[in-house]
Amino acid sequence: MDINAAKKAVLKAGVKLVEAGLIARTWGNVSCRVDEDSFIITPSGRSYRSLTPADLVQVKICDLSYQGEIKPSSEKRIHAEVYQLHPEMNFVIHTHQDNASVIAATGLKAIEVGGKYPTLGGRVICADYALPGTKALQKRVRTALEESKGQAVIMKHHGALCYGIDADETFRVASELEEACADFVINYYLTQSKATNYNLADLVAFALGQNNKAGVASDQGLKTYAESRRTDHGLIWNDGEKELEIAADQSLAGLPEAVQLYRTIYDKNKQINQISFKATPEILGVASAGLTLKPLLDDCAQIIGVQVRAVDHHNYDEIAHALAKSAAVFLSNRGALCCGETSDDVMAVGMILQKSCQALIGASLFGKVWPINPVESRLMHFVYRKKYSKQAERNR
Repeated sequence: MDINAAKKAVLKAGVKLVEAGLIARTWGNVSCRVDEDSFIITPSGRSYRSLTPADLVQVKICDLSYQGEIKPSSEKRIHAEVYQLHPEMNFVIHTHQDNASVIAATGLKAIEVGGKYPTLGGRVICADYALPGTKALQKRVRTALEESKGQAVIMKHHGALCYGIDADETFRVASELEEACADFVINYYLTQSKATNYNLADLVAFALGQNNKAGVASDQGLKTYAESRRTDHGLIWNDGEKELEIAADQSLAGLPEAVQLYRTIYDKNKQINQISFKATPEILGVASAGLTLKPLLDDCAQIIGVQVRAVDHHNYDEIAHALAKSAAVFLSNRGALCCGETSDDVMAVGMILQKSCQALIGASLFGKVWPINPVESRLMHFVYRKKYSKQAERNR
């Protein structure tokens, strides 16, 4: 493909990845073959919406060499493996899509998907885990690619790698993979539970061993916590209908209970400027079970931290303490608070917490839950906080 056409295709696909919810922030990556020797790939740690053709990097397939000061994606190795093993394939996307990530969090070596999904070859292979961007991951992905008869593989505790003859086909692969993974989980639940119909709340309760399913948070619950942001003189609480500006020294008598909680969090955590409450069925299920969520996915370790604790919703000091080392905390029988320096941070934390709860529920459904090694989780969180977050800030 002409290099300019390849760059245009990659830029368009990057925005589509974000819009389709297949990635959060700068996660995931996109590449397009230029010729038999090289491919164009997105750079490391850059927002897809801000990319220009000059930001894309041409990488040699044989040795991963490139020219210029812009670094290509750290996952260039796994893209190169696709192009080496499949000379007929011209486009690759690495996604962090939800349902494939659920399978990635289980102990499954592969999932059978039958003939309903023509691009998947009847079976999707799960590559063994290794830290992102490493030669070990490259080797394990290559092994999975060699075994696969379809156009996608799942990477344990990470995400998915999809490939096709062009961008349109590759996104079709990602779509089929997402649907196939959802079907696989639901069918397994129906078989194990003997249920006659699928219901999300029932699946959550069954997977987590709860006698009673957690109810979906009421509108009143969402309004109680809602969201807030720090100001120079206090905070603003917003329930979606109205905003209340509360000064740092203002009496809280008569105000919603969440205001005191948010004031406590801001007082004890100077790195937090915004907070949002989330209570999807999956998040509420984990919160109601009183579980501590440890990373089952790389992006959870990187962005949220090494654990998300469940804390009694009345214990404001303990909630604030839990947020000193994590970007999220479960409120018992309520939902979760997602925190960050910016609204973009909070949105990313919310997306990843939702996916991580789905992953925990899925992993629990299929047997023993195996979180990522704590040392590796801490390493990934450290690297993200010290490197990628600063890079993203420079690029904003």
